[in-house]
Amino acid sequence: MLRRGSWIAFLIASSLACWASAQSRSAARAVTIGGSGDLLLHLRVIASAGYAEHGWDSVLGALGSIVTPDEIAFANLETPLSMERPPETGSPPILGAPPEAAPALARAGIDVLSVANNHAYDQRATGLARTIAAVRGAGMGAIGAGPTMDDALAAHVIERGGLRVAFVALTDHINSGPGSEAPVSVIARWEDDEVVAAALERARRDADLLVVSVHWSHDFFDHPSSGQRRRARFLVEHGADLILAHGPHVLHDVERLPSPRGDALCAYSLGNLLSNQGMRYRVTRPHVEGAHPATMLPGTRDGVWLRTRIEVQDGRVRIPQVEGVPLYTFNNYFARVARQTRQEEIRIARLRDVDDEPLRDERRRAIASALGPVVTLLE
Repeated sequence: MLRRGSWIAFLIASSLACWASAQSRSAARAVTIGGSGDLLLHLRVIASAGYAEHGWDSVLGALGSIVTPDEIAFANLETPLSMERPPETGSPPILGAPPEAAPALARAGIDVLSVANNHAYDQRATGLARTIAAVRGAGMGAIGAGPTMDDALAAHVIERGGLRVAFVALTDHINSGPGSEAPVSVIARWEDDEVVAAALERARRDADLLVVSVHWSHDFFDHPSSGQRRRARFLVEHGADLILAHGPHVLHDVERLPSPRGDALCAYSLGNLLSNQGMRYRVTRPHVEGAHPATMLPGTRDGVWLRTRIEVQDGRVRIPQVEGVPLYTFNNYFARVARQTRQEEIRIARLRDVDDEPLRDERRRAIASALGPVVTLLE
């Protein structure tokens, strides 16, 4: 039999243990997911890296100062890191870039890159395999492709803030086939809803949160389709907490969605992060008759670093904060046309650092309008 003092001590210890256990169960854990859209490493972007003092680090510009150490950073790599097949302009173009871009992206803070997009096979299956090797060799996760469809749909999991965050990537279309060369690389193309649902459910088994990257839409469409909105709800129903989509090269709205787990969020298009598009646009001459939209649309130079804070408590997901850092792709096209320089200079910039005040004000309004009220724009 326990003595009275021992019994009291036992009760106190038991109560403290129960309290600590309850506190542990109810304590919220949090993580921040940062993300942006398409990395289109066009020939003039590659030339800019060749001219720049610090190569690809200069081209990525402000990105390294925007990505914070505590966030998990994502982007869509829409250019194979291989150039065995010569890149060409055209409709559609054939893209390819040097693998040296990969370590620069890692130095800028990127953690995960999707390779599931319509340009994935521009350098055929061998180029896609080299791209995945370059990305993973630089210490980043590559999602959306692999030797088999199961591999292509497999999640890349990162632990941060006591949470296991799974990333899965999909694309709804591709421009070309893989060719006949080995090794085989399969792209995670969204063709069968049941296959996608099963992949998401597998990804959730070993994760607290699921982020899904989707490449969809058509070039320069300024809003998501009803089909994309339905698909976003399908993804949430089958496990997605955050959807980071891209494809049209311009920004679309960000929407909160109902989820069986609490909160969910879909960014329908994160636009471009880096490209040579929109180079001919200026506020004083917004339209040029006969010009291709890829050269004139100002929205192709608008960008955002979307920063989503997610909390998990007792299995429930809460998204209390969605912020955006407005970006703009600097391009010295007009200086080259005026023969003030022969060297390309294209780089990611914070919009606040753009010298042209009318342009800066116009683009901030456009970015805010495109993203909608869910996102709080920072400077």
